[in-house]
Amino acid sequence: MSGETMGTSMTDITVEFGGIKLTSLDAGQCLYDGGAMFGAVPKVIWESLIPADDQNRIPLSLSPLLIETGDRRILVDVGFGARATKRALKIFAFDPEQNVETALGRMGLAPGDIDVVVLTHLHADHAAGATRNGESGVEPAFPNARYLVNELEWDDALDPDARSAAAYRRDDFMPLKEAGLLDLVGDRHDLGDGISMVRTGGHTAGHAMVVVETPGGTAVYPADLIPSRHHVRVPYIAGVDTFPLEVIEQKEKLLARTVEGNWIVILDHDVDGNVGRIVRDAKGRYAFENLDAA
Repeated sequence: MSGETMGTSMTDITVEFGGIKLTSLDAGQCLYDGGAMFGAVPKVIWESLIPADDQNRIPLSLSPLLIETGDRRILVDVGFGARATKRALKIFAFDPEQNVETALGRMGLAPGDIDVVVLTHLHADHAAGATRNGESGVEPAFPNARYLVNELEWDDALDPDARSAAAYRRDDFMPLKEAGLLDLVGDRHDLGDGISMVRTGGHTAGHAMVVVETPGGTAVYPADLIPSRHHVRVPYIAGVDTFPLEVIEQKEKLLARTVEGNWIVILDHDVDGNVGRIVRDAKGRYAFENLDAA
């Protein structure tokens, strides 16, 4: 990939190519039930990959993606944010003092500097940081941004089934509509400069990924289609995926394209590094390799 450079600040990781700057932001970590994260994969296998605590929880990074192109700044996902209920803190054990806004601050940016917020889906660990507590109640955290959400995801978040209801919190996203900042989009939405929001389905019906295509190469943020390096193995499907067979189908297609095109892949939940490439290991299986900082 021509013209590619990479650097780090704290645990934020930046890649530049094709005139676009991509930064995987460190917005903290949370703990998540390992069984839910790996579904039908036996614990004896997944715990050898990432050990669990005494409550069966494993650490996940909260890693929004900042895209800087020309004079535009696009933020993809926002983590849990600074608002925290006692229930959420008990279950997920994240630190509300370390969030997407503090991560942007390390980049010298304020919430008002963001032009677009892409929400790949509306689960709290990806969307709660879209709002914050203001003087008159819960308000959009990025007041100058347009917020993009897939129309199927929006419908499901407003009327979730019994299995999915606990994953959605209406005050994470309803203030966006009330403020007139919400744009509902279809299966593929072009943001310009080679940046696209593409519905994958699988994790939820309206789940989306973001693809950045430039003359210098391509990068993809697959969000919870491939949340960690361990999930590049095709049968490793989270127990909370709404449509697991669709996850397998979409994952297989995406993995083949990333290998063929030598794409950069930016994950959202891997504590051992979120920026890398997909390769084939000695057994022919897909594997994730961190991008060489050198």
